[in-house]
Amino acid sequence: MDNTANNTPEAAPLYAGQGCLSGSTVKIIAVAAMFIDHAAAVVIARYLIDGIQTAIASGTAGAWEREHLAVYSVYHLMRDIGRLGFPIFCFLLVEGFQRTRNVRKYALRLFMFALISELPFNLAICGQIFNSSHQNVYFTLLLGLLALCSFRFLESPGNMQKLPAPLRMVFLVTGVLLPAVFLRITDMTAAMGQEKRFIACVLAVGVVLTALFSCGIRHGLRQAETLGAHLTALALCMTAADLMCTDYAGMGVLTVWVMYLFRRYKTLAMAAGCAVLSLMTLTELPAFFALIAIALYNGRRGLKMKYIFYVFYPVHLLLLYVVAVLTGLGNVALL
Repeated sequence: MDNTANNTPEAAPLYAGQGCLSGSTVKIIAVAAMFIDHAAAVVIARYLIDGIQTAIASGTAGAWEREHLAVYSVYHLMRDIGRLGFPIFCFLLVEGFQRTRNVRKYALRLFMFALISELPFNLAICGQIFNSSHQNVYFTLLLGLLALCSFRFLESPGNMQKLPAPLRMVFLVTGVLLPAVFLRITDMTAAMGQEKRFIACVLAVGVVLTALFSCGIRHGLRQAETLGAHLTALALCMTAADLMCTDYAGMGVLTVWVMYLFRRYKTLAMAAGCAVLSLMTLTELPAFFALIAIALYNGRRGLKMKYIFYVFYPVHLLLLYVVAVLTGLGNVALL
């Protein structure tokens, strides 16, 4: 999160001064949750996978699982704690977007650390230096930031009117179709089967059409065009995240966008983001405990530790992989 204050009114949120946790403290909570999660995912998961594979080969899988019930319990508890990390990082991204003096530098910093983190991420998750099957969370946050940039551009007075009329009409069409395209290609609906997937796409089109029609009736065609442009930009960023197979994928981008919509009400923003993540998978339900930290957040910067948090992500992934290698588990693939 970039906490450099700017001179816009939006830089001072309505909840400033309420609560006892500064931004740096909230970051530390998120980083601790992330470390606990990744320690389980990178080291303990490898131990469990290697052990059960060996037990299956020897025909003792049942006995091995019974003997390691405590390890399984610790693993699941650590992963549950880890669910707090991502929504807090999304919340802090929204905060940083509102406060930064230079969004381009913010985006460039995210992109730079996304590239730096890819090798440690590949090693930690896949045990390989190069692997295109899954990308690290910095790419998800970057695409979320790009969605927020489009939101700000489209909401700025006069920007939509500068666009050619045919392009604004295209936004109405793509705003209707792209959410359905996202549902069609995303892994989130893959388990539904073709028939249920089709129904989900039809419902998505129906909801968007209703929203655009209602917006047009209440606020005029220009506002409907703006809403269509919003949905187009959001769907493009979500689809890009899904095609790139980034961590949390398109639903992660949607989490950032939803939090920005409710940015003036911190607990509501966090609750909405956690609800989006829970739609992706019910294993994200523990993320709602992040509401406690955000309810206590006072909107202040706290300690100046910006780059420490950026660097921690690739460094801790690399260290955890080293631990896995030293324990003889480096060759166990998680994906």
